[in-house]
Amino acid sequence: MTANTMYAEDTNLGIESPLSTAQSILDMGIQSHGGVVRVFPSVSRRWPDVSFQALRAQGAFLVDADRAGGRTRWVRVHSEAGAPLVLQHGIVGAIDVRDEHGRRLRYRETGPGRIEIPLGRDETAVVAPRGAHPDLRPRDVPAVGDAKPWGLPD
Repeated sequence: MTANTMYAEDTNLGIESPLSTAQSILDMGIQSHGGVVRVFPSVSRRWPDVSFQALRAQGAFLVDADRAGGRTRWVRVHSEAGAPLVLQHGIVGAIDVRDEHGRRLRYRETGPGRIEIPLGRDETAVVAPRGAHPDLRPRDVPAVGDAKPWGLPD
């Protein structure tokens, strides 16, 4: 086993561990099943900052999101196909739902922290705390504790 989880079985390189690890990390950031797109559904409290761009969700949605200090700052969802979006956004308190130009979008609350937005093909929704005007660019986030780049030894 190496520091980046690659290992060898006899003369064959084993890659199952890195692939499984990558999928697990993606599942912490976004999940989509049962008709609901869930953002940061299982991010550890030990990871207060997370930012991602263009993760694909069921329903032909591309999702960008940002979390800082353990709180979701914003979520942006682009619909490639045009379908109602049911989003578990994870934002605490009142929200604004706008398009990419800042115009308000219709939405309906379907449960605590869950909304449905009727998105057409190539439409985008931005969900943020009410009154916020977040910077929607992806960002690098600091490592929690000591971290070696890509898990490689010095």
